[in-house]
Amino acid sequence: MKYACVTVSVSHSDVDNIFHYSIPDSMKDKICAGMRINVPFGRYNKIIEGYVTGLTDTADIDDKKIKPIHSLCEEYPVISEGRIELARWMQKKYYTTLSSCIQCIIPKRVNEKSFACIALNDENEALRDMIERVMSKDTKQKRVLSLLLGGDAIPLSHIKSILGIDGAPVSALIKKGVVKKVYEKTYRGNFNTSLVKKTEPPVLTAEQENACNVIYEELESDSPRPVLIHGVTGSGKTEIYLRAIDRVLKSGRSAIVLVPEISLTQQTVERFVSRFGDRVSVTHSKLNDGERYDQWTRARLGEISVMIGPRSAVFTPFEDPGIIIIDEEHESTYKSDQLSPKYDAREVAEKLSEIYGCVVVLGSATPSVVSYYRAEKGEYRLCTLENRVNNLFPDIKITDMRVEMAYKNFSLFSRELKNAVAENLERKEQTILFLNRRGYSTFVSCRQCGHVMMCDNCNVNYTYHKGIQNLCCHYCGKSIRVPEVCPECGSRHIKYFGTGTEKIEQEVNKYFPEARVLRMDFDTTQRKNSHQTILEEFRSGKADILIGTQMIAKGLDFSNVTLVGIVAADLSLNLGDYKSGEITYQLVSQVAGRSGRAEKKGRVIIQTYSPDNYSIRYAARNDYKGFYAQEIAYRRQMIYPPFTNLFNVLLTGEDEEHVKKCMSGLVYIMDHYNKNNMFTLMGPTPAVISKINNNYRWQVTVKCADEEKLRNYVLFCLDKLKEKTDTKNINIHLNLNPSYI
Repeated sequence: MKYACVTVSVSHSDVDNIFHYSIPDSMKDKICAGMRINVPFGRYNKIIEGYVTGLTDTADIDDKKIKPIHSLCEEYPVISEGRIELARWMQKKYYTTLSSCIQCIIPKRVNEKSFACIALNDENEALRDMIERVMSKDTKQKRVLSLLLGGDAIPLSHIKSILGIDGAPVSALIKKGVVKKVYEKTYRGNFNTSLVKKTEPPVLTAEQENACNVIYEELESDSPRPVLIHGVTGSGKTEIYLRAIDRVLKSGRSAIVLVPEISLTQQTVERFVSRFGDRVSVTHSKLNDGERYDQWTRARLGEISVMIGPRSAVFTPFEDPGIIIIDEEHESTYKSDQLSPKYDAREVAEKLSEIYGCVVVLGSATPSVVSYYRAEKGEYRLCTLENRVNNLFPDIKITDMRVEMAYKNFSLFSRELKNAVAENLERKEQTILFLNRRGYSTFVSCRQCGHVMMCDNCNVNYTYHKGIQNLCCHYCGKSIRVPEVCPECGSRHIKYFGTGTEKIEQEVNKYFPEARVLRMDFDTTQRKNSHQTILEEFRSGKADILIGTQMIAKGLDFSNVTLVGIVAADLSLNLGDYKSGEITYQLVSQVAGRSGRAEKKGRVIIQTYSPDNYSIRYAARNDYKGFYAQEIAYRRQMIYPPFTNLFNVLLTGEDEEHVKKCMSGLVYIMDHYNKNNMFTLMGPTPAVISKINNNYRWQVTVKCADEEKLRNYVLFCLDKLKEKTDTKNINIHLNLNPSYI
């Protein structure tokens, strides 16, 4: 007798097991690994969703106690055996349940959408005679039938629109048996490829040619190594991706292209569509569940060969992937730090390479320190592109804002940046102003007693948004009116401090009233397609100045942008994180790379109060190797990744004392079992944001070079904590090598 091995869609460690179910006779010829099913579960046999992970001849309990499968959700597997293997690897790698991993890989189930079409009823033997009778009279039915005589089914909505009629003539024809209504499947969320002109490949530079050849070699290898392309901004990395994909498609395989969500612009997508046409599809967070499901279905059925999207696109169900490209590979958004499983798309791509034999290509002008270190060690193949395709690098100048203060310039803009913007306006050239903080003022305070307006739900100050005249919490979303008097002392001396993109926009309008200005940040891109609308307006020359956060720092290629102003390069230096220098170098370098990408020479002005900081100095010189040498020495000395692993344990709960008690208990257990001091404990401490949505947050981070020993140690200590302490109302979040600590 065959049994189905099933994991149920309950993401809780207590039921993270394989359960055996009997297969009803009606399903024996249909059931296979990877199918989504409904099963009775628990004492009361509640019908819940589950996933078949395999079939077996033996079960772990008596036959009389085994329950039968209730029903099939679909009559095809939604996850392949290769992806089941991936899910099991993720379960162990990211300390989560198998169910969570499978749900991460497959899309949410939605109803497939179809639309009504009308066609000739070829099942009617008297069809020819009936057509002749209808066509003999000048009626609306004749007009409908005339459209259908070609033999193709036509959407009912099109018939009504073309002929300007209601549904009555069609209904009459259906009743007579002349035509029939059929339903055809429609895909939601398709990118309109028909409007994009086909392009021909340009001549490659010598550096591009070399990088392509390295990728081609790995495509032929039985055990391909990842390829890291370190290419300066404007060096033509995208063209290398296109050539590699072309080689993969010609061999009958498929391609996945990962880009950061903020880089997923129409301009980016069009580069791929112009080369590969309707074989390209796109997925992203702005699509609804139905739209995402339909693009997943197209990939599963082999109707497309190239999928472009953010980190979740790595799970595209291609069964013969040839290449996975990860553009801007340094981006922290490739690591999911919020929901379980907290996976890293780069690590997932490498596991898929192991399973399917595909090539992973990582590209960046500012590679992560960990990736570059792995390339140095020979784990990755390294290709370097040191020259721009146009051979023009922008002139980069650091402006010391302390000097500006000494000259009584208290503006957000240095004198040099102000003059440069004015010159650009005169020359009809475009400017980008970058500040990685949205809002108008970053905090509001009472000048009399010093009280800062804080969110009640979160231990974080409100940000003032002038456009809506409200104080907003950027963590829980709470919004309140600005108080007229201080809630602490009653004073009316309320003052706005700090700067955001909204304030930059006001200052630009003040100094350059004739300029046409666009702002691009989280607040202005809430509506569907608003992100693309703003960029299209700027690209078409309808604006002179684009102000934005990191949304505009990468993936944009505007030929008329000749000036980039980085308003405050210091913001990321003060994160209190070991990667703050790396993040600063990357942000400054990436946004500087938006200037002078065509025939015109570009300029970049970096405003900072820390002009001697090494990350800013190296970014101004466009010297990644110099920055890397200093950064890797610091990491080696302080024993930070890539020389160790970090395991972050975060406890959250509504009772602060209980959270602190559990965290203290965990650290006590960790100290007790750290016999040989193999593990270094950092903490316990409150999390960077110690309270979010009325949940208090405490954390401890554990260091160890051996990932396997680190995992076993932390999980063992957590099990001991659960044995000794009531953790019922405590949420435990585990994160290996988090983006931030």
